[in-house]
Amino acid sequence: MSDWGEDDYEPQDAGSSSTTAAAPAGGRAFGIDVGGLADELVDAAVKSLVRKEVSAVAADAVKDALTDDVLDALRARAETAAAAAIAAQLENSGLDEGTAADVPDAAESVLTYGSVDEFLREYLRSVYRRKIDGKNRVWAAEWWKYDEAVIRLEALWRSWEFLRRDPSTGMSVWWRDHADTHMAVLMDPQGPFAPADAMAAENQCSKGDPLPYKRPPEGLFPDVREATAD
Repeated sequence: MSDWGEDDYEPQDAGSSSTTAAAPAGGRAFGIDVGGLADELVDAAVKSLVRKEVSAVAADAVKDALTDDVLDALRARAETAAAAAIAAQLENSGLDEGTAADVPDAAESVLTYGSVDEFLREYLRSVYRRKIDGKNRVWAAEWWKYDEAVIRLEALWRSWEFLRRDPSTGMSVWWRDHADTHMAVLMDPQGPFAPADAMAAENQCSKGDPLPYKRPPEGLFPDVREATAD
C-alpha cells in the first residue's frame, strides 16, 4: 500500500513473461504453413529433376529416331510449306508466279542504251528539259569532265535500264527516286558542275530546249552491248 493507493501490480514468473511469444501451433509462423511450404518446395525440386532426366532420355530417343529417311521427309515437308507460303504472299500482293516470271533478270536483259553517253544524248537531255541560266540552275555541256556528274548520270542510266522492265510502276519509281533526286543535285549551283563556266553560252539553254551537250572524246564511253556480245 503506497501513498497513491492500493498497488495492483503482481510480479510474473520469468518462464511466463508476456513479452515472449508462445510457440506456434500446428507448424505455422506469421500466418505461413511452414510444413506445407517445405513439402511444396521438395515436390517442385523433385519434379524439376525428373523433367531434366526425362528430357535427356527423350533427346536421345529423338536422335535415334531421326534416321536419314525421316530427315529427308522432314526436308520435303519444309520445302512444300515454304513454297505454299511464297505463293500465298504473291497472291496477297496481287502478283502471281506468271507475273514474276514476266520480269527478266537484270543479267539477262538487253540494254536499250549502250553507254551513259548514249543515254544522256538520246534520252535524258531531251526528256528532262529545264531552263539553264547559270544562276538558278547550272549544267556543263562537257559533262564527262566532272567525276561526280559522270557517276550520277551512270546511276540514272543503270537504274532506268532496270526499272523500265517493270511495266506497272517502274518509270514512276525512276522519276521519283532517281531522276528528280540526282538531277536536282546536278543542277544545283553548288553541285558537281559548280567549277564550270556557268555563264558560257554552251552551258546554257532556254526554257523547253534540250540540256547542253557536247560529245565526249571517242572511245571514252564504249558501247557495253558490243562487249557483252563478244
